[in-house]
Amino acid sequence: MSADTEDSVVSLDVEGLLNEATGQVCVYDLRERSEYIDRLRERLPDFTFISQTLPVGDYIVNGIIIERKTVEDLLQSIKDVRLNNQLSEMSKNTYLSVLAIIGEQTKERSDPLTNSILQSVKAGVWFKRSPDGAQGIVIPLEFFDDDEFALFLDGLSKKDSVRLPKLTKTRVTGNDQLMMTVATVPGWKDVLARRGLELYGSIESMIQVTPEDMAKAIHGCGKKKAQAFHSHFRRRYEPPKVGSGRSRNTVLRKHEQQRLDEK
Repeated sequence: MSADTEDSVVSLDVEGLLNEATGQVCVYDLRERSEYIDRLRERLPDFTFISQTLPVGDYIVNGIIIERKTVEDLLQSIKDVRLNNQLSEMSKNTYLSVLAIIGEQTKERSDPLTNSILQSVKAGVWFKRSPDGAQGIVIPLEFFDDDEFALFLDGLSKKDSVRLPKLTKTRVTGNDQLMMTVATVPGWKDVLARRGLELYGSIESMIQVTPEDMAKAIHGCGKKKAQAFHSHFRRRYEPPKVGSGRSRNTVLRKHEQQRLDEK
């Protein structure tokens, strides 16, 4: 459709939208700023543009949900928690979606704190998962300007099909749980945790070994890591202080009273 052709307006749910937006079709949220859409129309004259109140994302092209953000909007959406909700909804509704970050970032990168926030967000986007639904992947992509973004949409539209990663739930075994527990000790990684459990058989048995003997027996452990293990698993729970503070005896009396009340 040419740039001067009026948009089509359709009413579809998310699944319907994903099926509708194939080939050179761009379904966009009707609340998206008109100047953004005008730029895309100019750069993508062969596209058919369909306006719709999207429940998630700003654009859908070839079945891919795309959330468009300028650098300024990205930073603001972090402050008002919009980004977290948007990523969750994208992950919930489709297996693969895109966070498109548009704009030059020289100014933001010159400020250490702002740059740190940006880099942290870009890395964290990959790991954001909705607890239900598709539990998909959101990929952050950076574009210098709208020209680059339009080229991306054009290339995406020409794919016969988008290869989606096959997501499967990994079964966690009892051994995995033990290893993850031991690996929480500072300085202990999976390899060291596996060596210790293979040698002693259980966390309980490892605790019975002195730090000196453990350092000698486990390859790559060393005295500091052995001591860290013992300190980690022998640490006592400290009840949180409320007001002027509560002693451990006070907490124990509270639990004893609750136990008696339940009888």
